[in-house]
Amino acid sequence: MKNVKKAVCGLLLFVVLLATADPGMTVSAAGSGSVNNMNVVFVLDGSGSMFTTDKDQLRFEALELFLGLSTESGNYMGAVVFDDHIILKREIARIDGKADKSELSEEVQKAVSKGDTDIGSAILEAVRMLKQSGSSGLPSAIILLSDGNTDLPKDRTGAKLAESEHRKAAAIDYARQKEIGIHSVCLNANGKAKKEELQEISDATGGTCVEVKRAKDLKDVFHQFYNIIYSTKTRNLIDTKIPKSGELKVPFTIPVIGVKEANIIINTMNPNTSYNLFHPQGYGYTRAELEEMAVQAKTFTVIKIEKPEPGDWELVVRGAHKDQVKIDMVYNTDLSLEPDTQQIQTNGQKVLWQLSVQVANEGTAVTNEKVYQQYPFWAVVTDRSTGDTQKLELTADGAKSVAEFETEGYGKYKVQAFCEIDDMKVRSGALTVQKENTAPEWQRDPIVIEEKTHLLSKNLYTLDLNTVAADAEGDRLEFQITDSGFGEEEVRIADGSKLTVKIKSCGNGSLTVAAVDQAGMSAQVKIEIKTTSVTGQIVLVILGIILLAVFILCIPLLRSYLSVVRGTVQILTYGDQGTDLPVTFDGEKGRMVLSRYIHPSQNIGIRLEACYLTAGEKNSCIYLLSSDGYYSDQDDGQKKKKICIRAGVEVNISSDIDFTNGMRIIYMPYQETDGRTI
Repeated sequence: MKNVKKAVCGLLLFVVLLATADPGMTVSAAGSGSVNNMNVVFVLDGSGSMFTTDKDQLRFEALELFLGLSTESGNYMGAVVFDDHIILKREIARIDGKADKSELSEEVQKAVSKGDTDIGSAILEAVRMLKQSGSSGLPSAIILLSDGNTDLPKDRTGAKLAESEHRKAAAIDYARQKEIGIHSVCLNANGKAKKEELQEISDATGGTCVEVKRAKDLKDVFHQFYNIIYSTKTRNLIDTKIPKSGELKVPFTIPVIGVKEANIIINTMNPNTSYNLFHPQGYGYTRAELEEMAVQAKTFTVIKIEKPEPGDWELVVRGAHKDQVKIDMVYNTDLSLEPDTQQIQTNGQKVLWQLSVQVANEGTAVTNEKVYQQYPFWAVVTDRSTGDTQKLELTADGAKSVAEFETEGYGKYKVQAFCEIDDMKVRSGALTVQKENTAPEWQRDPIVIEEKTHLLSKNLYTLDLNTVAADAEGDRLEFQITDSGFGEEEVRIADGSKLTVKIKSCGNGSLTVAAVDQAGMSAQVKIEIKTTSVTGQIVLVILGIILLAVFILCIPLLRSYLSVVRGTVQILTYGDQGTDLPVTFDGEKGRMVLSRYIHPSQNIGIRLEACYLTAGEKNSCIYLLSSDGYYSDQDDGQKKKKICIRAGVEVNISSDIDFTNGMRIIYMPYQETDGRTI
């Protein structure tokens, strides 16, 4: 029975110790708070079976030890005592000093019951308390102590059991979301407890579950779970028997930085064992001072040294010869790591980063360069998409440690820094790094597309959107229509970037297009489409061109009808029978048909009714026009339908090349008074 009591008391103490920290609590990023401060809710089984498994109520002694080991200020704590109902609900409050700790312990010990066991309702109440009353700047943990599983024998319908299971599932779900570890202890002193339910709760929330059966299990459990939760080392100062002198001297050293409180745990079965403590400066503490610093239990004494002076200390234990004494030391630390990352170089999709890490002690940056030179610093970079990790060894750079690492593309990477100072392993909060990125930019907004259509124009209009949008990082852009006043067949994006418009059928309207870069950032632009049909205008233009061409072609004809012959014409006809008298007449406007002026007495071989005179250029000549064509003595024997008659030159015209008959024409322009020809 003594071994069982020792086991229960010891393990409860250790679980209490681990409750002062959480995996997220042993590290801190800048501004995250003290390492050994957190929100803790104790969920203690008060059902009737506990009177058998823990009839000496060692769980309450362990609770007092936990409160004694916790930091003197800054923690937020609450408690739930349960059976098949909530017996006690002690809301979370800040715990500072011995008075607050004693008040919480006494209140828990007064809660007595002999009911059954409803674990689901109890942990749901603990989760609710953390949600409503916990300090938002601190991580949280739940310590669940029970001797078995949910047991509701009075629930004959199963309704209450179903409700308990539902509440347990809800509590686990919230604990997962908020990263609240539920650490459970199965008190199996009588061998009848089943820890499966407690194991499932702890596993589901990232907590730990321990089953206690024998006293010899304590050391393994302590080292296994305390070191995991604290991310530090439990320093065993000594584990031996008191010598014949009755006095055992135990020296220990406090590091230069990091120790906010040193907890010395003295484990002995003899309650009459006494002790003394000596400062590095050589003086010892008085009995009254030690009583103020200590928390006493039946088998343990914890001495808390607040803000211990760095240097060499000594603990002197006095007791009976051959009494077994085991002394451990646990630090409450206020060390944190403050990591910072900076993007220093980009090469395509690869980015080179610099990581710098600085230690903070009680919130103040450590500037002692020897700390960064003496102790190891490292970091782990995790690709959040693949889970691949890369370990970086940091090197000292003045009052910080630094390293460089490379990332690919726009993936997200978790960066977490670590260091180990004496027995204190510290890790930072997680940073997320991602390649810097800006949204794409459009050259103009809105983009206006104005197109004219006609019968001969193409129906499909194409705009390469890459010509009007760009990305500062040079990423390939994808384009999406996010809103459109057109049908999908009228306006769409082809080949990723080609905006195609059926310009003849879409009419007027607008659409919105988003340019999306490889990191997912986007920018939108409004595109307005305005179409105008110019078919009617083109028809009018064509008609005008035709009319103009007709007019140009008719100019000679019009001219022949409108031009005036400014001079006199003399025509003499001749033939086989001789020469007729010459006929002289003044010029007229338009075509001057020769049959109007000449009546030859004989056949001259020329159809005068088909010949006419018309004005020439600048009165320097006139033209004889005929439909048949005739020879002239100035055209080298060529028959022509248009014969030029120059002023003052006698021209013979005949139907035969020998000129045996025909006519002679002389044209004399009018003379102006100043001698110029008109």
